[in-house]
Amino acid sequence: MTLEQLQTLNSIVQHGSLKAAAGALHKTQPALSMAIKKLEAEYGFEILDRSGYRLGLTPPGKAFYQKAQELLLNAEQLHSLGQHLASGNEALVRLAYDSVCPHDLIFTVLKKCQRDYPQTELHVFGESRFGALELLQKAEIDLAISPWWPTFHSVGDFEALKIGHFEILLVAAPGLFNGQAVTNVAQLKSEVYLVSEESELSFDSENLMLIKGARKWKTRDMQTLKQMLLSGLGWGYIPRHLAEEALKDGRLVSLTPQGFEFSIQGEICLVRREEHTLGPVAAVIWKNFLSPQVS
Repeated sequence: MTLEQLQTLNSIVQHGSLKAAAGALHKTQPALSMAIKKLEAEYGFEILDRSGYRLGLTPPGKAFYQKAQELLLNAEQLHSLGQHLASGNEALVRLAYDSVCPHDLIFTVLKKCQRDYPQTELHVFGESRFGALELLQKAEIDLAISPWWPTFHSVGDFEALKIGHFEILLVAAPGLFNGQAVTNVAQLKSEVYLVSEESELSFDSENLMLIKGARKWKTRDMQTLKQMLLSGLGWGYIPRHLAEEALKDGRLVSLTPQGFEFSIQGEICLVRREEHTLGPVAAVIWKNFLSPQVS
């Protein structure tokens, strides 16, 4: 069995006659007929039903043709991938984003990449608390989308491109403090502090945003943290875009104690390692983040 024989079979089935298939493939009818007969002889059963006006498939021929279509599709995808790689494009691009980053900021660009480079596979990792930057420092990804402050240059030779802003809010379920307004830190200490587990980066530690004397529970996943907050297990910080709906319908309330930072804002940056040259597709992703509108 050859790929050419399967292509011949596919053309005959699609066009319904040897004449039409021969014209589409720019071959003679005898050549197509011989190719199918060799295929039938190889497996010992008739693939084509020649009894009618139009050529059709025998029952075993239908089963054979169904699998042949899968193989032809795989062959076409392999051919396309070969051309893609021959042009220097990456087979894989790895990107991680921090949970404080609004999704629409990220996925609009990735959708364009998917459309323009369908043969490049993207591995996308959702992280929290500087996890994306940690993966970049370890060279486990090509690009990171992360909260950013200039002091982060201390943990690696990074190039950072500003692409947006973030805000995290101090919130709790309305029943956690019995409906009372939280006006001081002492009230916070009476309940559990829910916090994202710290990364391995040198500037990050459990002392960051720590309230001395407060009990705390940790999780690595921001969605889990959100559900813990909604369930009234404690209070903590959550990105605004993840809290907005719950704040509007009253399932969460903002906490604004005096003398305590209840709203933290900053820049979101696309970050890469300076010593690593981006491949063509990753470079296009970087370039597309420069444009606020991506069609």
